[in-house]
Amino acid sequence: MSGFTRHDLPCDIVVHAGNFAGQPAAFAYLLTHCPELDLEHVEVIRERPITRLQARFDAETADEIATAGGAWNTLILILPAAYPGLECPLADTATLPRLGLWRGRIPHLVPDRGTP
Repeated sequence: MSGFTRHDLPCDIVVHAGNFAGQPAAFAYLLTHCPELDLEHVEVIRERPITRLQARFDAETADEIATAGGAWNTLILILPAAYPGLECPLADTATLPRLGLWRGRIPHLVPDRGTP
């Protein structure tokens, strides 16, 4: 027993795609081109995208995103906590085009309450 229960909260997730040699190269690009992003809330996906995408999206949406990003070897998910405000500051570029904004989920842990 962990003492916590997981509740998935709905959220909008910005998705970009690009070709990078690895996760460090993708994060380096993000640090250079959008230093205001909190990289603790950014996911770089390079292998088995469906498995990783289904952790954040329903199966249909995960398939749609994987198809949209099929021309690139890296998908980048920008979670809402990665930036202040409502608009993601990461610009759409030729190196890292924005694929879109999809409704997904983020986990939220709440303490278990004992039975009264």
